[in-house]
Amino acid sequence: MLQTDKITALYCRLSQEDMQAGESESIQNQKLILQRYADEHHFFNTRFFVDDGFSGVSFERQGLQAMLREVEAGKVATVITKDLSRLGRNYLKTGELIEIVFPEYEVRYIAINDGVDTAREDNEFTPLRNWFNEFYARDTSKKIRAVKQAKAQKGERVNGEVPYGYIADPNDRNHLLPDPETANVVKQIFAMYVRGDRMCEIQNWLREHEILTVSELRYRRTGSCRHPRPHPTCIYNWPDKTLYDILTRKEYLGHTITGKSYKVSYKSKKTKKNPEEKQYFFPNTHEALIDEETFDLAQKRIATRHRPTKVETIDIFSGLLFCGECGYKMYLQQGAGTLERKHAYTCGKYRNRIRTGEVCTTHYIRKSVLQELVLADLQRVLSYVRNNEQDFIETANEYNAKATQKALTQQRKELEKAQARMGELNLLFRKLYEDNALGKLSDEQFAFLTSGYDDEKKMLTHKIAELSTVIDTATERSTDVKRFVALVRKYTEINELTYENVHELIDRILIHELDKETNTRKIEILYSFVGRVESGDEPTESISYFRQIGADVKSFAI
Repeated sequence: MLQTDKITALYCRLSQEDMQAGESESIQNQKLILQRYADEHHFFNTRFFVDDGFSGVSFERQGLQAMLREVEAGKVATVITKDLSRLGRNYLKTGELIEIVFPEYEVRYIAINDGVDTAREDNEFTPLRNWFNEFYARDTSKKIRAVKQAKAQKGERVNGEVPYGYIADPNDRNHLLPDPETANVVKQIFAMYVRGDRMCEIQNWLREHEILTVSELRYRRTGSCRHPRPHPTCIYNWPDKTLYDILTRKEYLGHTITGKSYKVSYKSKKTKKNPEEKQYFFPNTHEALIDEETFDLAQKRIATRHRPTKVETIDIFSGLLFCGECGYKMYLQQGAGTLERKHAYTCGKYRNRIRTGEVCTTHYIRKSVLQELVLADLQRVLSYVRNNEQDFIETANEYNAKATQKALTQQRKELEKAQARMGELNLLFRKLYEDNALGKLSDEQFAFLTSGYDDEKKMLTHKIAELSTVIDTATERSTDVKRFVALVRKYTEINELTYENVHELIDRILIHELDKETNTRKIEILYSFVGRVESGDEPTESISYFRQIGADVKSFAI
């Protein structure tokens, strides 16, 4: 291809950050400037490549990539931009284009306002200009991040995304309203999950009822989507990850959580999840779709989810059994054949002892024996609570009060320690500021000495607020007892264990070591919201009760 037949590429770019920072050059104005320059300096065969609304930090821009494909095909003679920052604000990548890519393909580069022209030999300051452009991008990113963090601290939604099941209030975009179309879908997903349905069964229900996936619904409502649209035959196929994301969102309890993620760098679009202590929590900001009991049951199951067994059922005690000595999970071992009486549980640490080198004992217990024990104890507890409701509430509240007081003592110590440290930091900052104001400390020294304390102050502020909230609400533990009583009222009688009633009523079961002298094993059943339940019943032939402080501990012969 002759040089005169090659393209003169006129590249224009404008980002949201540029507009927010006061950039006056619109895409249309850039085009006028570039075309006028090309005409006046006799550059022919011009073609525009445009990126409107794209950051200069990222080089994955459609217009830029289209231009580079033409460069690599040898079809471009000259690239012209208004200034260097239009080409990019990443020092390394912009320098690579100007100093490596363009020369390799014999492309002349011109940045009009910066006086850069690679056909001349006076471009020594071009790398320095690129560095300043990157510094500008970094500074702009820092300011935008500060604004977003300030909004997050006030409970305002930063990214504009609304959780599935809600819509933004037309009168206040930071307030959520239940979505008439999808709110019931969220409720159905939770209901099926907490009753023990497998994820594939929930997905089948969504497919059968032709419930559009989250991304497809967003596309139909807004015309945009984050990822490529699925094939038309897959618009009702919900991924596992989407369903687990829904099941773990506290927004469905009526709360607002902001600051859940952060960008790893202003040069990267990759985000990471913030730890809970760095997130901002605002309770009861909108109407809840899910009650706390249902949400807690879902979290309990998610925390211990595992693959279904060979018979494609989830074990009834999945996630509830723990070794009474080491605290490790107990795992189901299926015996030969399909008879459930041969199934048993063993300590996970013992099972993995060869691989991990950690030592514990088997804590072996047959599933049939455990089912019999748990059913008998559930019947005991339900009967006792129904017939002695007021006595149970008073006893449980008294036990909770003792446990709460113990925890409060420790929490108050932590709060006092955090407040004292915050006072020390405030005093230190005040002293350093005075030294800086009086000229005893330079600005650079002040910034260096104080920078290390910023994260600690943020952490302490969050910790103080969290501890204060815990202490203020600790006296309301009686509501937990009432929640358990409400659960008991749901069941008139339990004659058979199901995944739903076991996981709704029981928090965890501890399997202790076998006592070889008496040939008995101690089992502790901790119930939801209240822990151990003391009923005062007399021992039976197969189950005896060992009195402990506010506790009921069962023992039976293996």
